[in-house]
Amino acid sequence: MCITNPLTSIYYVAQMRRGNGEQMEYRRLGKTELQVSALGIGALKYGSVTQETASEIVKAAHQNGINYIDTARGYGESEIRLGHALKKLRLRDRFYLSSKIINRDFKQFQQDFETILSNLQTDYLDILFIHDVSTRENWDKVRSNGILDYVQELRSKGRIRHIGVSTHDCGIGEEIIRTGIFEAAMLAYNPTNLEAEDTLFPLCAAMDLGVIVMKPLGGGVLSEERSRQMGFSVTAEECLKFAMSSPYVSTVIPGLDKAEYLNIALHAVNSYIDMTEENRRAVIAKVDIKVKNYCRGCGYCRPCPQGIPIPDVLKYWNRWEVFGGVDWSQMHRITEEYTKEVPDSGTPDHCISCGACTKKCPFNLPIPKLMEAAAKNLRRY
Repeated sequence: MCITNPLTSIYYVAQMRRGNGEQMEYRRLGKTELQVSALGIGALKYGSVTQETASEIVKAAHQNGINYIDTARGYGESEIRLGHALKKLRLRDRFYLSSKIINRDFKQFQQDFETILSNLQTDYLDILFIHDVSTRENWDKVRSNGILDYVQELRSKGRIRHIGVSTHDCGIGEEIIRTGIFEAAMLAYNPTNLEAEDTLFPLCAAMDLGVIVMKPLGGGVLSEERSRQMGFSVTAEECLKFAMSSPYVSTVIPGLDKAEYLNIALHAVNSYIDMTEENRRAVIAKVDIKVKNYCRGCGYCRPCPQGIPIPDVLKYWNRWEVFGGVDWSQMHRITEEYTKEVPDSGTPDHCISCGACTKKCPFNLPIPKLMEAAAKNLRRY
């Protein structure tokens, strides 16, 4: 028997009992009609674990009722690890598998798709996401270079089953969703990033798009280790329960690259029902004081008179504050990506503290001070 959620028409279907007596909940992923587990696997870090570890986690996830895995072309060896695991365990048909492509060049987009299928050792994807369409420039490129026609062609040929989009910008996201092309939206949502809750979530419900929550732990800021370092009293489990308890959310995909993380996430599935509105406000209050200067990436500060891509700079500054002096491999990656993405003409040392950005920031961030800190600490190759 299905119970209809009155806000979103997401169906909470009969639950599968796991070996430990607990249950996995399945939810309707919008117009795709896929019944996805409330908890999915975010495979960002699978390229950094051994093949044995990746296979063990995939096997354990399956045994506990998880049926959704997300990866991306830009996640290093992640697709390869998953491909080997799913083939060895003979589990490809037991998971809904999605991947994402961020490339805006049409030919490269085509090549990336073929590489994805090869790496994952499959002949189709359940969902292909056009990844991180978060700026006007990116959206214009996607609309004009043939990518939208291409993904619809892939769907008609059965090489992908559904088309999705991921975005970090609610303004652009609204325009994208209203096109009616997409069937699922991957959106950031956590106690430090609530913007989608009042904007894109209701729109997705109205357009019958399934909502997949990425960054439920704030891109690592709210992970167990980093929470302790920053003095948060909020736990990773609370953050996962926070996301799962939203009536708009179909599935939540935290990074599950360790058995410990999988166990925490599975417990959240069975206890999120206790996350009352009062409890949700309490979780937000726990992080609100500590994350006053955390950029949510909304982009309202654009454009900068000095040509600084402020959200991009702060994205790397956020990550640097999380991993700086703690994880040297992450620091190396941040430096490498920051050097590639932010041009020399747009580095934070060009900030003249004019204040144009602070007037537009809905979170009242002291952006000039953050630019100063980023200029002193972020390194370039």
